[in-house]
Amino acid sequence: MLKRLLLVGAGHSHLEVIRKLKEEPFPNVEVCLLSPSTYQYYSGMFSGYTEGLYGLDDTRVNLKELTDAAGVHFVKKMVDRVLPERKKIVCKDRSVYPFDVISFDIGSRSLPHDMEDTVARTIKPNYEFVDQINHLRETHNPLLVGGGAAGSELAMSIQAYKERKQIPGQVRLVSANRLLAEAPKRVSKKLESLITKKGIQVWENERVVEIHEHHIKTEQGNRIRHTGVLWLGGAIADPIFKSSGIGHDERGFAYVKDTLQFEDYTHIFGAGDCVTMSSYPDLAKSGVYAVRQGPVLWENLKNYLSEGELKAYQPQSQALYILSTGHKKGFFTYGLVTNHSHRAWKLKNKIDTQFMNKYK
Repeated sequence: MLKRLLLVGAGHSHLEVIRKLKEEPFPNVEVCLLSPSTYQYYSGMFSGYTEGLYGLDDTRVNLKELTDAAGVHFVKKMVDRVLPERKKIVCKDRSVYPFDVISFDIGSRSLPHDMEDTVARTIKPNYEFVDQINHLRETHNPLLVGGGAAGSELAMSIQAYKERKQIPGQVRLVSANRLLAEAPKRVSKKLESLITKKGIQVWENERVVEIHEHHIKTEQGNRIRHTGVLWLGGAIADPIFKSSGIGHDERGFAYVKDTLQFEDYTHIFGAGDCVTMSSYPDLAKSGVYAVRQGPVLWENLKNYLSEGELKAYQPQSQALYILSTGHKKGFFTYGLVTNHSHRAWKLKNKIDTQFMNKYK
């Protein structure tokens, strides 16, 4: 009897599942990918695109071409709600799709609800990133909110672009915590020194509470002028799981077991930023983990559909990060080990290019 597997979202893990389906199709299983955009953009290359090192097609995967090659049906729609007991999903346009097994890899959001009606923009959904960054990097005083890896990296990339194009002005970066708050303090201090030497104005430990057309206001009462705001704060859960009555953490991310199955439903799987692992609740919402989850998700979907044994995903104890700092240099960090060099950027470029070539 034919079964149906729905893949909702085209994040890192689902891209790997689709790639593997080209090599080994699931017997007697109809597979559908649902995504609101024909393209999936790779955030690892956003900094290079921002600086002007990559073209548009370097940064994105054509989902229609990828799914056609894998025998997967592509449905260009956004899912709004899950009916887990009835095994159905409801899309934004009210269309309904039944399933036997479903997997979510929809990422997260970053713009808080109370900031949605302001001039602030975000890189999520990622298919809106290009238009936003094309405008922002041309302005005089672009301001980025969020001192994590994304905010720090894009601040340096915009600064490098402005230098290359001789666009006057200064990039501004505001962080509610220290830069790279999840990294050791020594690493944060090195990055802060590097960013300020590039001429970027940094405010650490200042939470943004108001955004106006030409300035933002922090909890400390500081008013910082801007010519555009890009919000790159912490991950915010998509409301789909909470509104569907699915078990989730205090932020709204669905709980999954080590097998990447939802805690409440064995026929629902999830990977990437949209879920929280019950065994590792403090695991960072980062693509470095989603990439590693991909092969495990592939095996477990295959084995679940064939009534085989499922594997457990165990995240690496330390993750390697390389931030592009501009002019083909990178800031390498692995635990307490750091290195800022052209060699680090070359390694990042190699990793990112190889990742994208797998899905072209």
